[in-house]
Amino acid sequence: MNGIVPADATEQFILRNKAKIAQAEPFDPTLIPENVGYVYLADDGRLLASNMSEGERKKAMAFLRGQVMSTSSSAYMEIKRPEGVVVTHYTLKPRYTNPWMENHFPAVNYLFAALMVSFCFISSMAITVIWAMRLTKQLTPMIEASEEIAKQNLDFEIGTSTIKEFNGVLNAFEKMKIALSRSLREKWTEEANRKNQISSLAHDLKTPVAIIHGNAELLKETKLSDEQRSYVDFIAKNSTRISTYAHALMEVNQFGVSEELDLKRLHISVVAEKIAALAREIANTYRCPIEESLDVGNSYVSVDLKQLERGVQNLLMNAIHYAPEASAVELLISTGENTLEMTVGDYGPGFSDEDLKRASEPFYRGDKSRHSSTHYGLGLYTAKTVAELHHGSLRLTNRSSGQGAMVTLMLPLENNA
Repeated sequence: MNGIVPADATEQFILRNKAKIAQAEPFDPTLIPENVGYVYLADDGRLLASNMSEGERKKAMAFLRGQVMSTSSSAYMEIKRPEGVVVTHYTLKPRYTNPWMENHFPAVNYLFAALMVSFCFISSMAITVIWAMRLTKQLTPMIEASEEIAKQNLDFEIGTSTIKEFNGVLNAFEKMKIALSRSLREKWTEEANRKNQISSLAHDLKTPVAIIHGNAELLKETKLSDEQRSYVDFIAKNSTRISTYAHALMEVNQFGVSEELDLKRLHISVVAEKIAALAREIANTYRCPIEESLDVGNSYVSVDLKQLERGVQNLLMNAIHYAPEASAVELLISTGENTLEMTVGDYGPGFSDEDLKRASEPFYRGDKSRHSSTHYGLGLYTAKTVAELHHGSLRLTNRSSGQGAMVTLMLPLENNA
């Protein structure tokens, strides 16, 4: 587009006019381009004409003496005339043909370098984007497969890729899907069998419990002492409770945890007394000393008392089970920050690190030091379920002394208004 003058354009122009510069009489400086410096010296060294500064003239004279040489960017040319010699000095670099561009634009070499870097950057970005799009398309089957497996939806076909390595990964996904499907089927079968066993056990409890309750009622009609009558009342009351729990266990086992609660707004002192009375009944039955501490304030809580008793009873039974012979079980009922806290503690072996993480899971029985053939791992799970139904929580800790476990069932308090 003739917008740039080549680097050797000045040199070629001088070479074309060299003969004219050497022979023109008188010496004609217009034959030399404006951007070229020159000095015209007589044979005796006198200065006849020049457009160079003094410093540039000294370098030109040094060139004539062979002390200065031309370089790749700065060159000198000697032109003989009849009465002297002309030395020209010019630069070998491209220039803009437009004077305004020459004054305001970056040097052509720098501009080309910048354009080359920009072109390389844009090309790299374009190639990266294109390959990223292609790789994303090839990755789509893997992403879809991982999402379906994460959702445990294993009834799907895994796609393919045109990249050999990606197909290897997809084949691994296919094997994982098959293995996971087999594992889930086994788990579901095992879970169904376990539910059937629990349902059968709960159902089988009904008959002996009904017999116990019926005989207790018959005993009430006989002549009994006050102490005997209290024992019979206790048997009848707890046989009814066992029947209720067995029915609840069947419901939970069949349909999951029930979220229906018969909530009542009760003063926390009433709740504390009910729980303490339950604890005394259980402790008397198992001949286990109990240490009570009730320190509640003036507040209310929305609670299904029967479900709460069920949860705390499991905590108490769990504590009695692990308490050493002749040692006491501790019951602490207090109010924390916006919570009613019911803590049951024992002086047994305490929780292991794994117990603290998993003890409230269903059917978890811990290590051999903390379970027996009559312990099915449902006590803490039941208490946790009751707490969560009341929007509360269950906290498991060990005593600071390191001897004994502490389990706290926490319920949210209501405003006094």
